[in-house]
Amino acid sequence: MEQRKIRKKKIRLTGAILMGIGCIVGSGIFGTLPTVATEYGAGVVWALLGAAFVVVLRSLALMYTSAALPISGAQFMWATKLWHPYAGMFISASALLMPTMVSLFGVLFSMYFVPLFPGLVIDDTIAAVGLLFIFTVVAWFGNKNTVSISNVMVALLLIAILLYIVLGLPNLDAENITFGEIIRPGVGLSSLAAAIGVLTSSLSGASSVSQLADDMENPGKTVPIALALCPVLVAVIYILMAVVTIGIIPSAEVESLSQVASHFMSPTLLTFFIVGGPICGIITSLVPVALACVAMVERSADTKIFPEILGKQNRYGVAYGSLFLVMGIAIGICATGATFGVVMTVFSFCNTISELPNTLSPILAHRKYPNCCDNSSVKMNYKVARPLSVLTAVICIYLSVQMARTLDVKTVALILAVYVIGYIYFFARVTYLKRKGIDLIGELKTPYQSWEEKEASYNIGVKNDGV
Repeated sequence: MEQRKIRKKKIRLTGAILMGIGCIVGSGIFGTLPTVATEYGAGVVWALLGAAFVVVLRSLALMYTSAALPISGAQFMWATKLWHPYAGMFISASALLMPTMVSLFGVLFSMYFVPLFPGLVIDDTIAAVGLLFIFTVVAWFGNKNTVSISNVMVALLLIAILLYIVLGLPNLDAENITFGEIIRPGVGLSSLAAAIGVLTSSLSGASSVSQLADDMENPGKTVPIALALCPVLVAVIYILMAVVTIGIIPSAEVESLSQVASHFMSPTLLTFFIVGGPICGIITSLVPVALACVAMVERSADTKIFPEILGKQNRYGVAYGSLFLVMGIAIGICATGATFGVVMTVFSFCNTISELPNTLSPILAHRKYPNCCDNSSVKMNYKVARPLSVLTAVICIYLSVQMARTLDVKTVALILAVYVIGYIYFFARVTYLKRKGIDLIGELKTPYQSWEEKEASYNIGVKNDGV
């Protein structure tokens, strides 16, 4: 644990907000939106509204616990320390599935990059793998530096999106979309739920901010503010871009946003849109998601669930073993030539079920650390936080079921196999460490010292006031 003393540059509030916005917009708009629009037409607007509602609920739970108990790898630590080590193992296994999202960005990048440079003799797979390899090299030099580079791209991304909306709205075709079709799109509830589930994962990208709390300045305030602002701001952007997308050409013909933009942008503006929009957006999404995956694997290694080598840090404070593992899995998936639609659905399903333990984290956090919760920067009464947590959990379970129904049996079996193998490994690891005199379950159950000290400090303050 001596490695934790390495001094890191901290990410400020503006950087955290830009990181969250960049993460959400890149994955949701330029990848998922065209896919959902093609299948559901005008129903995409209702799907976006539903996704925004779910994400806001999820964010409230994250805000409540993040403000009270901020920590990097929060998803793992909350599950382990507030629930049980078995729940922590569930998150650790999920962390090995999360690189599917990282690979998704590689696949999506190639879809936009290769057509932009027809003279280059490279195929989609090489372009996807190349992006992930370059990111691995950049990430070696620390989270702060990586995020700073990403935030420059967020500025270009927002300009490109503004052009798409401002230039696209005046060119809507009433034959493609009407207000009545938006109000009553004719999409069934179960189909709409599946669409909401996919878009929810895209809108929830800001949750990556909570996984990097140790890299934030004043994380008890920075993380909750970013969690609150990012999804609300991006939800408005999503809906405006969805209207443009299905209003310019028939929804069934939508292949990509660059295809839609070609109908109302000049060649020069279109080139800028592709570079500043999809390409920058994909990279700004890749950065926080990949770093969050690395943080979860690193935290699992710090607590001895994974081998110690995965937690060792370089001079820039980066757990290079975790970085290589996450990016190695992502590059391996890209190398198979997997399609965007399949990878997106698999990730969305895995992301939603992995969030389930933490939807109820406010209830357990208040039970174990009531003073931390009641005195945090998020002034939410526990009587409000508790029902919101339960409602969020129920909705996530329902969306998980609906998404699972869209996957083939083989894919679901493979996902479940990862969890089964993960638990077999976990119990083997417990036995192995016990032979070396280490009680892994006991250590995982041990309360996190910083949280204990924070909780105790409020008790001391009460006693002093009494004196």
